[in-house]
Amino acid sequence: MRLILIDFPNFEPEINFEIEKRILEICKADSFILRFWQNNPCVVIGKFQKEEYEVNLEYIKKKNIPIFRRFTGGGTVYHDRGNLNITFCKNKENILFSKYILEEAKGVTETILEGLKYFHKNLEIKDRSSIFLEGRKILGSAVAIKNNNFFYHASLLVNSDLNKLKKVIKWEENYPKNIRLPVKSKRNKVTNLSSCSPLDIDMVKEKILNNFLLSLKIKEKSVIKIYNLDKLYEKI
Repeated sequence: MRLILIDFPNFEPEINFEIEKRILEICKADSFILRFWQNNPCVVIGKFQKEEYEVNLEYIKKKNIPIFRRFTGGGTVYHDRGNLNITFCKNKENILFSKYILEEAKGVTETILEGLKYFHKNLEIKDRSSIFLEGRKILGSAVAIKNNNFFYHASLLVNSDLNKLKKVIKWEENYPKNIRLPVKSKRNKVTNLSSCSPLDIDMVKEKILNNFLLSLKIKEKSVIKIYNLDKLYEKI
């Protein structure tokens, strides 16, 4: 097995979400794909959510913050450059932790968790494969089976603008009782990983990558690194 690492600077959400679709195309039975990425300010809602109940639409229109809908489930998140997104993709038959999708997702979250424990020991997994730091959420994740692949992505608050996040997201639920119930976001108090110690996103990526290599039993020299957009569209 080989690990394809995708990590290059692009902050345009439209391009980043197209890359997510591309990952599904290039993921083969002999490969794992790990991607690190960041976005300019935007809101991302789950596949089955209704934006008018999840997002402060008046505020984001005023601030010109776009909304994007991903093809996985899960809740609504706010992205900015202080937020690290982590994508992991593999053939669904390459079972790492469990044949059950939610348990497999939890195993991936635990792999990320072990990398983050370098910065703070008091981290734990709760709820839907989310990571909490001293009772406050720093990471949420979503998962899907698509094109015969297991596709997981997570959003990690490293040094995000929490004041803006709290203005973007609706923290009071106001779902009407007479509509078919969509997927609600689970509201939690949040914090940044950087609140516990001085760090930057490159340091976080290094620790997470090292723990994936350890968990997948892959040597670093076997990693295929994609550091620009053009290479992503070459034959790998």
